[in-house]
Amino acid sequence: MKKDSYAKTYKNQPIWNGTAKLLRLFFKKPKIVSLSGDLPDKAVYVANHSAMFGPLVYNLYLPADVAAWGAWPMLGNWKQRYRYLKDVYFVQKRHKNKLAAAFLAFFEASFAPMFYKGLRVLPSYNDQRFISTMRKSFRLLESGTGVIIFPEMSDDGYHETLNGFYAGFVELAKFYRRRYGEDVPIYPVYYHQKLNKMVIGFPSFYSDYAEKGKTRNEIAADFCKQVNDLFEEHIKE
Repeated sequence: MKKDSYAKTYKNQPIWNGTAKLLRLFFKKPKIVSLSGDLPDKAVYVANHSAMFGPLVYNLYLPADVAAWGAWPMLGNWKQRYRYLKDVYFVQKRHKNKLAAAFLAFFEASFAPMFYKGLRVLPSYNDQRFISTMRKSFRLLESGTGVIIFPEMSDDGYHETLNGFYAGFVELAKFYRRRYGEDVPIYPVYYHQKLNKMVIGFPSFYSDYAEKGKTRNEIAADFCKQVNDLFEEHIKE
């Protein structure tokens, strides 16, 4: 099987390994509750983004080896990263004023490549290039590395109770099953930054929904509910 750089483990990334140790001094390990016990190597995790630092905390502390889907401009050139950070992330999603957004975007666009490589981020597209995301994800799963996806609809910002999920992760599970004849488990996950708590729910499988005739959007909506339920039942209370 073709080797993929995204499937590297921490021991093969000495620079990031050292950086991760340093980051753990600033980001305290959250209380982790796994309702389903130990996690498998091959799995898809759908999680809330939890503003800026959620993906980093998942990478540092989720008890599974994972790579993440991320917005493709963040893996482009400096100008693409800057524009995405300024116009989309800081203004649209974080509601910063334009001056603050420009300053923060200038700084973060310069350091993003190092962090994104360490986090093993796969560029996610909303056009025909999405097939490349699928292929890389297939190779990751086949190598025993999980994939974590943040599918929440966050055009107006990040919320404690999620507004909905995009269905890209459903397509991943569907076509992985079609290609390899295997259902990959999909786990709902919720991380709350202020309370510093992470909850991992029970897995579901694409075939269970397909047998009931559920559409991709219905499946995405059900997983969004599962993630919200983790917040309501195990974090909020």
